[in-house]
Amino acid sequence: MKPSRASWILFGLFSLMVFAKTLLFDHFAFREWGFELSLLGVIYKLAAAVFFASFIFLLRDKRWILLLSVVLDTWFIANMIYMRNNHILLDAEAFNMSGNLHGYFWSVLIYIEWGIDLMFYGITALFGLCFLRVKKTECAWPAWLVACILGLIPLIYERSTHVYGQNFPKTVASTSVLYAPYYIVADYRLMIHDIQPERPMTEADFAMADSLYQGEDTIALDSPLIIVLLESLENWVLTPEIMPNLFRLTQNDHVFYANRIHTQIIGAPSADGQMIVNTGLLPITAGGTCLHYSQNTYPAIMKLAPDSAICLLPHDTCVWNQTKMSPAYGYDSTIIYCDIDTILFQKLDSLVDGGYRYIQCITQSTHAPFVNEKYSRLELPKSMPWVMYNFIRGFNALDDGLGYFIRGFNSLDDGLGYFIRKLETDPNLQNYTVVITGDHRILHYEKRQQMQRYSDTHGLGLTPSDDVLPLIIYSPKISGNPRYTDDCYQMDIYPTYRTLVGAGNYRWNGFGINLLDSTQKRAISEDDAFLLSDKLIRNNYFQR
Repeated sequence: MKPSRASWILFGLFSLMVFAKTLLFDHFAFREWGFELSLLGVIYKLAAAVFFASFIFLLRDKRWILLLSVVLDTWFIANMIYMRNNHILLDAEAFNMSGNLHGYFWSVLIYIEWGIDLMFYGITALFGLCFLRVKKTECAWPAWLVACILGLIPLIYERSTHVYGQNFPKTVASTSVLYAPYYIVADYRLMIHDIQPERPMTEADFAMADSLYQGEDTIALDSPLIIVLLESLENWVLTPEIMPNLFRLTQNDHVFYANRIHTQIIGAPSADGQMIVNTGLLPITAGGTCLHYSQNTYPAIMKLAPDSAICLLPHDTCVWNQTKMSPAYGYDSTIIYCDIDTILFQKLDSLVDGGYRYIQCITQSTHAPFVNEKYSRLELPKSMPWVMYNFIRGFNALDDGLGYFIRGFNSLDDGLGYFIRKLETDPNLQNYTVVITGDHRILHYEKRQQMQRYSDTHGLGLTPSDDVLPLIIYSPKISGNPRYTDDCYQMDIYPTYRTLVGAGNYRWNGFGINLLDSTQKRAISEDDAFLLSDKLIRNNYFQR
């Protein structure tokens, strides 16, 4: 059946509208990347628009195309929100992890930019006015087939040159975000069968890995160890006003403080941060290590503990595959508690009193959307951007939990114990090495800039644009109150604290440097460390 003139007009308008939306998407989603559109990129995006517009020729009632437009708008917006959160586009890994995000559903609220996101639906609404005089028409299969093929040819070509897990966001940016579902379906099939790209190690890889992997395997820790991962902690809130207890700890004797730790998480933020701190490895470059390689053998300090090692979690063990990953990192048992951090530190305090000497605890209440702020007594201006307001007050409440416990969240009770004060005064706890750090950043670039402008305008002296994490290590082996103010990385945490717990000769040195040793030089760059770590994990290097 020959398509009507009205069908051709709607086909052309819909193609141009979808093409324009892909350009708008790239502008707002990849603006931090300095992305430049190429001629080939224009062809890819226009072809994707033609493919989706081709369905107009299959519809007798053309108004159904509005439903397709709304679905595409939803896909655009979902990808933009995910991009702001994780700095990557939605991929198969994102859908695979969706079942592991219990309690995080509302965290997407802080990444919605209403003026930008609703613009896509607004354009569709205006386009809908074109349908006011369009009558029902016959289907035009030949026209649909031609337009569909024109739209799919670039996609098939691009897929043939696309390597799974290699620079996925820029690959989609060079083509069209509308092709992403095609990648996701193909990649999800690989994921179901637990197939990841094979990246064999070269002789040069083995030589570098072996140079970092030398010493003894069978040593025992000579110092008790507590690792505290504070969810989403960034260095700019570590001030005397916002986190007085933790700030006081940074000023104490026997405490090392590094204030410019750059995060190195990739696809599974919480789990990746936990892996870096525990093993000194960096995440795989595509997907979550915890989901794909939980059966691997990993180097881990806690495996050297002479007695039981405990992992305190704020969520069910299925989240981030903790059931398998905690034992892989050397933790013999896992304790679950509710997501109120005061209860975590109360439990931590009781474990120390009970004689447990090797403990990791992970907080949760300072994850977006930072609802823990309701427990804060810190007064802030109501004019402050609400994300900034919630973030600051959330960490103030977290600091209360770290410094003391609040009975009923109303009245203080000194009898319950003070973890930081106990660390300062209890002779037993003073023999411990305590590592406190953030697991990853969480705020989007635009939010940071908005918060920075507010801080500068009101003279708050805060630097939310810094985008770095703090590292605080207490150990009786540390003399004085040393500081490290240069830029460094999460991969430096592991080699720094392992020397303090008697694991300086442990076979796996890690990729980073001991920040307490000013003579150490980096043996490998951050980029090379990412690539090598990816291969070590994929090839289960440490199983040997």
